[in-house]
Amino acid sequence: MPTWLPWLYSLCAALYIGLAASGEFTGSFLVKIVPLLLLASQLWLLARREQVVPVSWRWLAVGLSFGMLGDVLLAWDGQRLFVFGLAAFLVGHLGYIMALRPFQALRPWLLLPYAGFAGVVLSLMWPQLGALALPVLVYIGVILAMSVATWHAQPSNGALKLGALFFIVSDALIGLNKFWQPIAGAGSAIMLTYYIAQYLLVTGLLARHKHGNDTTAV
Repeated sequence: MPTWLPWLYSLCAALYIGLAASGEFTGSFLVKIVPLLLLASQLWLLARREQVVPVSWRWLAVGLSFGMLGDVLLAWDGQRLFVFGLAAFLVGHLGYIMALRPFQALRPWLLLPYAGFAGVVLSLMWPQLGALALPVLVYIGVILAMSVATWHAQPSNGALKLGALFFIVSDALIGLNKFWQPIAGAGSAIMLTYYIAQYLLVTGLLARHKHGNDTTAV
């Protein structure tokens, strides 16, 4: 990754967070995905230099693409398109899971803190979920699988684990703010943790290949 990328990424992320904090604005869905477009463009440039593009990078592109789709849908109309946005992010997480392969043997104890946190958040949201209970349950299962997968990726790194953790925090804030009770400053906190999560996951996945550790073949 070039040294200027994290600075430009942070600037674009801060720009959107600042504008969104002031209220809805025209073209918000476009400004929202600019940071992710920076990551996607860097992935594309790196892929052009490779004689054989790692399969994990293709799945990484899937994860980023569906993440951007989810961003656009939620920014366009977060109420009517919530389920579609949720589905887009779900596919994005599946893309990240595929990009994290191969995996080492499962360590079941790692599931406990994630499941415990999810249980607490779900219990707070449950009375208001209604017809969305099933899609939300499925989504929680997938993001927990992605998060635990960052510990079992062979090899893994700190960026991947932290990235998944920030994603969980961001999604928990979305759910609690929407289905439990309004949280002061939730919008800014959601986007801050989300942008951090995406940056860490992408750089963590690219770092595996940089150090000759990306062994995914299929």
